Amino acid sequence: MLSPTLDSRRLAYFIAVAELLHFRKAAERLRLAQPALSQHIRRLEEELGCQLLKRDRRRVELTPAGAALLDTGRRALAQLSHAADAAQRTAANQVALLRVGFLSPAAFALVPEVLRRLRQAHPDVHLVLREADSVTLLEEVRLGQLDVAFVRGPIPAPGIRVDTLYEEPLVVVLPSNHRLARRAKVPVEALADAPFIGFPREPVPPLHDAMMAMCASAGFTPTFVTEASEWYTIVSLVVAGIGVAILPESVRTFSRKGVVYRPLVGEQRRVALTIARPLAPPGPALRACLQIVSRLTGVRLA
Repeated sequence: MLSPTLDSRRLAYFIAVAELLHFRKAAERLRLAQPALSQHIRRLEEELGCQLLKRDRRRVELTPAGAALLDTGRRALAQLSHAADAAQRTAANQVALLRVGFLSPAAFALVPEVLRRLRQAHPDVHLVLREADSVTLLEEVRLGQLDVAFVRGPIPAPGIRVDTLYEEPLVVVLPSNHRLARRAKVPVEALADAPFIGFPREPVPPLHDAMMAMCASAGFTPTFVTEASEWYTIVSLVVAGIGVAILPESVRTFSRKGVVYRPLVGEQRRVALTIARPLAPPGPALRACLQIVSRLTGVRLA
């Protein structure tokens, strides 16, 4: 949980810098003067009593403390937005409600199109969106806090229904100046001596297990120098040259200077995108959503 003294606006400023690793570009995104942005970041570091960013004239890098704040800060801001949305919805007396959870970037290609078609066909449906890891989303579906969630699978999920929508391969994420970045495809065994950045197993077991199995088949166990619970943090750390990562192919949707994505050569492992929902018969809004997902994926969701 965020400290009650932590300014949410200042946290948003830090997240912009941490994602872009560039003060000028972050200031442009925020429509804020760069000196003012730098001052806000310094004050945030003073409040927390730790350095969040290493910066010099040539580059900006996340410290371990900065990476941790980026992970938790994004979730905290999302929760604040969710709370404000819930209050506004109650005030407006909305009755057609659909609470949708998703895991990015796995759902980037599918969820926006589902929501676009849903809004087009059913403009009366009020959408509440929630981004989190697979384990958290499944638990919120089970507790009735979400109506539907797009998550990684397979994960045991007693008490809810989970259907596989599609599977995708894994790719390696490399700094653009890495010696392997010039290859069109990278053999898994070529990564044996590389420092790795990865997800903790608990929030995304299928991805972690698939990556570990792929490396084991190539004859090595990856050496992790750090872990992060958000994919964009992992990509940012790769850009910073801290290590390499193996992630699902859908991460390619995140175009970022300083990083390349390459297919892997070796024993192939795939991870699934699944849709989770309660066992009870769906209401009108959820039924409409499931029908759209079925048309887009070809998977029958009775």
